[in-house]
Amino acid sequence: MRKYITLVLLLVTIIQTSCKKVLDVTSPNEVADGTVFKNVAGLRSARIGMYSTLQSKNYYGGYYPLLAECYSDNGTTGGYDVIDLTDIANKAVSPSNIYTSAIYIQIYNSIYAANKIIENADKAPGTDATELSNIKGEAYFVRSLASFDLLRMFGEHWDNTSAYGISIVTSTANPATPVKRSSVADSYKQIIADAQQAVKLLNTDNGSKYASQAAANALLARIYLYQGNKASAAITASLVINNSAYALLPSADLSKIYTQKNTSESVFELVFDQQNNSAYNGLTYVRDDALRTDVTFLAAEDLNTFFTARPTDDRASLVDYVNVDQSIQPDGRTEKYRGETTKDNSAYIIRLAEVFLIRAEALGRVNGLADLNNLRQHRGMANLTAANVPNDATYLNAVLDERRAELNFEGHRLFDLARTKKVAEVLGASVNPVLPIPQSEISATGGVVVQNKGY
Repeated sequence: MRKYITLVLLLVTIIQTSCKKVLDVTSPNEVADGTVFKNVAGLRSARIGMYSTLQSKNYYGGYYPLLAECYSDNGTTGGYDVIDLTDIANKAVSPSNIYTSAIYIQIYNSIYAANKIIENADKAPGTDATELSNIKGEAYFVRSLASFDLLRMFGEHWDNTSAYGISIVTSTANPATPVKRSSVADSYKQIIADAQQAVKLLNTDNGSKYASQAAANALLARIYLYQGNKASAAITASLVINNSAYALLPSADLSKIYTQKNTSESVFELVFDQQNNSAYNGLTYVRDDALRTDVTFLAAEDLNTFFTARPTDDRASLVDYVNVDQSIQPDGRTEKYRGETTKDNSAYIIRLAEVFLIRAEALGRVNGLADLNNLRQHRGMANLTAANVPNDATYLNAVLDERRAELNFEGHRLFDLARTKKVAEVLGASVNPVLPIPQSEISATGGVVVQNKGY
């Protein structure tokens, strides 16, 4: 990373706003380490401050997952003709795009907060050993998650031989020293090591509201799948699937995933409340009679075409192309983030359905079809037979279709197309599968951090 942080003042401003406004707690970025970590209360406050960085509108409070959808065939943009939004819809983002730049900065802010805890947690006297282990595990989880999210959006994550990984930052020392980008292989090495450390340290009963051992295993399974380590992805996914704390909901209860908190399908859900709103409603729905200019991220016509070909798929009910402003036509809106009254929509970071899909893909056509059909049965779909997927290519397409139906507007589509090398086929040959490093980063580091190809 860049003058990690020549942008330090900006990051402090962001986290101050985030923590004071959202959770009214002290962030480890705000005051001296000796003050924050002088006792157990300070450590606990730093822990909550770390989670609040994830809640930023520029990260899992809104923009990160939604931009990944609207840079694909799932979404497009509305708003008031903002050039930077239009560039997202056109899949022609520049290094000066304000949305990608804000996302980049905020994710490193989360890494900074996690690093503070990793470096200083042992200094808080009197902390129970179990609690200390858990908090450190949560910090390793957040650092792994955030680093992987950077790699997915700003690095060539689909190519283990690529030099275009991320700037790996595992220390808060020397924040003004630029950190050059690591290779993709070295990026994966650090990201996996952090996730594995989280698994070792985390308690098993942490629930889905916070990072847990199951959440760390699910994250690890996701990372292994992207890396191409299918055997490890399947084994690790099974640890989550076999955990009795989680279960797929019956077809009739599908909507509960998005209207109730922490259902049995939620492995890691970033929960908001009425005093601590997320941005999802305002960005994707607003109200029943919202105009196109009111809604920032819209469901694309192509997603409607996709669901029209799947008439029994219950998940089609979560996208509305009928009760919309006629000027939006043929675009629609996702209904995963309604909450017009409370605006406390969760960020669904890891769900059990994704874990089944990870294992289905990792196991392959012969052994993975049962997992794929299990999810389909819970979503109103008929089973696929071996004849429906006669070869590996048709099976992969079936898995990707199921991922699209299940995970649309949750931040996966662009990355799925990139890791399976289908960006050109689906989005067009001119679309770059990786987003640009912000120009401010390139400039601040004097070119130590290099730009992605094609920008």
